Amino acid sequence: MNKAVIIAGKTIPMRLKNRSELKGVFTDALLMFSFYDIEYMGAPFVVLESKMPVHHTPAQCKKLTSNLSAVLGKPCVMMFDQLASYERNRYIEQGVYFVVSGKYVFLPFFLINARNSAPINKERLQPAAQYLLLYHLQRKSLEGCTLSDMGKLLPYNYLAISRAVRQLKATYLIDVEVSNNGTKRIHFEKEGKQLWKEAEPLMQTPIKSVWYADEEVAQGVVGGINALSHYSALNPERIQTKVIYDPEFRKAKEAGALPALNILDGDTKIEVWKYPPVIEKEEDFVDRLSLVLSLREDDDPRVEKEVERIISEQKWKD
Repeated sequence: MNKAVIIAGKTIPMRLKNRSELKGVFTDALLMFSFYDIEYMGAPFVVLESKMPVHHTPAQCKKLTSNLSAVLGKPCVMMFDQLASYERNRYIEQGVYFVVSGKYVFLPFFLINARNSAPINKERLQPAAQYLLLYHLQRKSLEGCTLSDMGKLLPYNYLAISRAVRQLKATYLIDVEVSNNGTKRIHFEKEGKQLWKEAEPLMQTPIKSVWYADEEVAQGVVGGINALSHYSALNPERIQTKVIYDPEFRKAKEAGALPALNILDGDTKIEVWKYPPVIEKEEDFVDRLSLVLSLREDDDPRVEKEVERIISEQKWKD
């Protein structure tokens, strides 16, 4: 009997697959699930409705759906009547696609191939997309990573990473390769300095706002000219520049953890950034390429010279 499922407020019909369409599916799976064909936002997939009274574990579901996706040639999605929040998190961590009709969905393949999605800005990278590229160029290669892989490495949630990948694909900075089971992996057509040269015109300054304080600021890492001095032969400035990621800045400010701030001057300059610096945890300075972007408008010849040297000496992650 055919059924329907509610996704984002829309009732989507499902067609029960015939036994003849399930060649290659192992017998245990035929006994455990009903298989439904469905298409939503131009993407076809298969919904698995359990015939058993007890849920399979997330690890079991991951193995089952991966195997069945390979056999059926489409992404396989688990359908549940209900899921507690901790259960949803466990399935998401395992990368198991699921739908709870009318309530929750975890269908990341829609976030890249959705036909009715919002227009993509191709002139300027959003912060998450910029961070993803800078992480790949400086810290660790993301070549071949899935969205779930990147969710474990980057300081962004799954949805933000999906949007970043979609924008990077639209700007031809990456490609997205799809396996037979529907798994999507990112691929960089260019690497290292060549990738930087193509991406840099689309990148924005990381600085969202600038504040000053008369006291030392414990939060954040060193940025500005003093960070440039750390990476080059340039002399440091008397005024210290500290960089704080915007959500952390707002949290510290609301908690009263920052000294009195103003927008004019002070002994400490605070740059509030749109994304966190791409650094190793033990480092006290912003990453080189984000520093370059933050100083891009500085017309001091000494700064311009050292910025060019930083780029020429950059050790790219391939």
